[in-house]
Amino acid sequence: MKVKSYQMNYSQILQIYALLAIITLSLAVFPACASENNGAQIPSVVVSDYKVTPAVLTAGEKGTVTVTLKSITPGTKTSSITSGGDTASMTSPVIPYIDSVTFKSKDIQLLSADSKFEGNIGPDQPIPITFYIRAPQKNGLYFPEIWIRVRDGQSLKFPVPVNVGTQLSVLRTPTLSLENTFPSMVKPGTKIEGNITIRNEGSSQADNIQVTVNGSPPSVIASGISSFQIENLVAGESVNRELSLLVDKNIPAGLIEAPVRMKYALLDGTSIEQYGSIGLDVRGEAELGITAVETTPTRITRGEAFDLMIRVQNTGTGDAKSVAAKIDLPISGTKEAFVGKIKPGNDAPATFILEGANPGEYNYTVTISWTDDWGEHSFTRDLSQTVPGSDGSGTIIVIVVVLIIAGAGAFWYWRRKAESDEMV
Repeated sequence: MKVKSYQMNYSQILQIYALLAIITLSLAVFPACASENNGAQIPSVVVSDYKVTPAVLTAGEKGTVTVTLKSITPGTKTSSITSGGDTASMTSPVIPYIDSVTFKSKDIQLLSADSKFEGNIGPDQPIPITFYIRAPQKNGLYFPEIWIRVRDGQSLKFPVPVNVGTQLSVLRTPTLSLENTFPSMVKPGTKIEGNITIRNEGSSQADNIQVTVNGSPPSVIASGISSFQIENLVAGESVNRELSLLVDKNIPAGLIEAPVRMKYALLDGTSIEQYGSIGLDVRGEAELGITAVETTPTRITRGEAFDLMIRVQNTGTGDAKSVAAKIDLPISGTKEAFVGKIKPGNDAPATFILEGANPGEYNYTVTISWTDDWGEHSFTRDLSQTVPGSDGSGTIIVIVVVLIIAGAGAFWYWRRKAESDEMV
């Protein structure tokens, strides 16, 4: 009878073990995902990792439960901004906003207050949340729930297994994490170099790991090798790989993600897929140049006031802000002009009102300055302005009069000479 009773208890333990393994594995492999509502991306988060300290609590013992939140919202959202008569579209990733994170359990006592965390979770931004708990007086496996409320998105309830004085252990599984060392800001149309680190933060070995950088054509794609193989990673081990990415020249400024797929096998051969991403902050760069130098009136005369207009064009990929021009032309008048903002592909005039000047050629230097997302910039150009002398009309008139008088005199002389010859 004792043997039979022992076998029944052992069978029950195996059933509990199997049930716990299924629950834990399903939560790790199939996290809550965002759904679509009429094509719109709904923000959502996932518990990417959890930890109970100590791993096995004694009855009435104090400990901690830590869960790590991570955004899993795919896609982007597009918003329109209208200023005056212009309408601009802005594309940005869908970023979940966490309203609250609470600990729910009928058996385990929460010694600390619920999490005070409230705010956005950006791409590749893990947020650890820790709760201070007291174990119940009765041994067993308990499953307190972590409730995560996402504003305007899909909320999540995540059960965490807490072992109080039992011989069972939670199924040991690998968990891969992705880190990268790419620049925090990148320019459109550039090739960037960086490293990615694949780390096994789980409790068992991961085998036959295949990492693939899918990219998001045409926004960003891998340059050269886009996938690689790792034979295995034991718990706590990591591997670094160099990677090059090409950023499209025409991509608008904003946050973009290059998806990374990590496929690996458990010890029993089960195939698991995890997804991460490489977040990039794209910032356009303005490039200014001078396209034309004009005057009004077009033909300047001595002592006449005129306007000098220098046209500045933006051939870059970002907005040029606070554009200003300064000249050192040795002619009285305004020497500085504020242009303002010039968008990519557009130009604008820097106008200087100048007083009259004496005839001659005046050499001067113009300095163009501006700011963009990469800082302050400026360049100088050497130019010249010619002020012609008088138009010469008075001289021409005098010459014409002299010629007329000379012609009349010659005609008179020729006629007098002819009359004298006839008289002889």
